Parts: sequence; C-alpha cells; structure tokens
Amino acid sequence: MDSVKKSFFLLHLAIFLFGFTGILGKMILLPALVLVWWRSLLTWVLMLPKMYRVQGFQKMDAKTFKRFMWIGLLVGLHWICFYGSIKLANSSVAMICLAFIPLSTAFFEALFQKKKIKTLDIGTGLIILPGMWLILQNIDFSYRLGFGVGILAAIFSAAFATLNKKFIKTSDEILISWIELFSVWCLMSLLMPVVYLFDPNFKFFPSGNDWFYLLFLSYFCTVVAYVFVIRSLQNLSAFTAMLAFNMEPVYGIILAIAVLKEHRQLNLPFYIGVFIILTSVLLHPYLEKKFDRFRTN
Repeated sequence: MDSVKKSFFLLHLAIFLFGFTGILGKMILLPALVLVWWRSLLTWVLMLPKMYRVQGFQKMDAKTFKRFMWIGLLVGLHWICFYGSIKLANSSVAMICLAFIPLSTAFFEALFQKKKIKTLDIGTGLIILPGMWLILQNIDFSYRLGFGVGILAAIFSAAFATLNKKFIKTSDEILISWIELFSVWCLMSLLMPVVYLFDPNFKFFPSGNDWFYLLFLSYFCTVVAYVFVIRSLQNLSAFTAMLAFNMEPVYGIILAIAVLKEHRQLNLPFYIGVFIILTSVLLHPYLEKKFDRFRTN
C-alpha cells in the first residue's frame, strides 16, 4: 500500500473512531459534565507517554500557553453540549448536528481571519434549512432541546477549530491538544459544584461497563484517532481531509442504527432531513473547488 492510500485509510479509520463517540456517549451512564470530566482526565493521562517526543514546552511563552488554555474552554463547552445533546435526545440527533460545523466554520473564518463570506456558503446554509425543518418537525418534542444543544456543540467546535487553525503553527499539535485537554478538565472541575447544587445525588464514579467505554472513548476515539489524523495529513490535501471529516455524522448515524437501534425512535421524514443536510455538506467541498478553479481561469 503506497503512502497516499495508507494515509487515506488512516484518516477514514480515525473518522470512523470519532463516529463511536456518539454511541459511547449514550452507553456511558454518567451525566454529560461528569463524562467530559473523566474523558478529558483519562485522555490527558494517556497522552503523557507521547509528550516525551514533544520539543517546545520549555520554549512556549506564557501568552501562548494562556491562548491555548482559553481555546481549551471552547473545546470543553463543545463536549458538554455534544454529550448533553446525546443525553437530552439521542446519538443520531447529536451526530447530525455536527454537519453544521463546516458552515459555522465558514462564518468564524470570516470573523477571525477577516475573510469575506462566500456566496456558496450562504447557499449551502439556505439548502440546509429545509432539512433542519424536517428534523425538527419529526422528532419527539422532548428531543428538540437536545437538537438545539447539538447545534451549540457544532458552533463551539467550529470556533475552536478556526482558532486552532490560526495559531497551530506556533507550537506542536500534540502539545496544544495536551494543554487544551488540561483546560477542559479545569473547566469541568470548576463546574462540578454547580451539578452538585442541582443534583446532590448525581453519579460521579463510573461503574461496570462505564470504565471500559470511557477507556475506549479516551484512548481509541481520542488519542489513537488524533494520531491517525496527524499522520494522514502529511500526505493528503486539505480538500481531501475536509471532505473526509464531513463523513463523521454519516458514520455516527450508521453506528447508532446498528448498535443502538435508534431508527426505531425516528421516522422516514427525519432521515430525509438528514439526507438533505448531509448531501449539501458533502457536495460543498466539490462545488467550492470548482468555483475556485472557475475564478482562477
């Protein structure tokens, strides 16, 4: 297998592992905030062996460290909202919300990098709206809050991804992730008393299968998947990577149907809405590339 094919395989394997985060979030019987506390802590610890290869921690100035700590807070808010969406609705609803990340990213790039919003991005957003309407009209009323929280998760994800893209060249990627995970854990630790205030009997310690699912989530779906992404990007274009990442909701929904049997909770119009959203998101990179070629010619 040549290096490009191997990289393509590793990238899709990583995204497939990311797709497991949705069903694991449903299977782990912990509140969303507690789940994120454990995930960030375990992932942070599991990344320690890789830190010895990292050069640059001593060279990082306080300003850069604080910058990535602040970005880590956005990562934490993304995880809280993502797992909150799963707990309030289900894995399929939370995963389809991730399809809004590319569109949200376009707006944040315009905001943070002073870029003009492209007409194609606005058009994609308008096409997505009927899909959103179909989903909202065909999910249980109790799931609608979960859908809204899932959209927030996509917005936070787009925000931290855009900021990481802007500043990632200043430091090592693994070091940045390690700092941001520490920031996530600190945020969860600060918010834990709030959970206790509303529910003094909330479950904090994992039990039974929760430990296995948490370790799988933290190691395979986070550390291993992230390493695969870093390796694959060495031989793949940004376009190929973006197109592949748009497949995460697809993998996640397929896994939710296969493992959790969530198709029994949802109906055909819901999946038509999903199809509209995913089609527009998957076509977007192709159309963007064609528009760019047309403009250059």
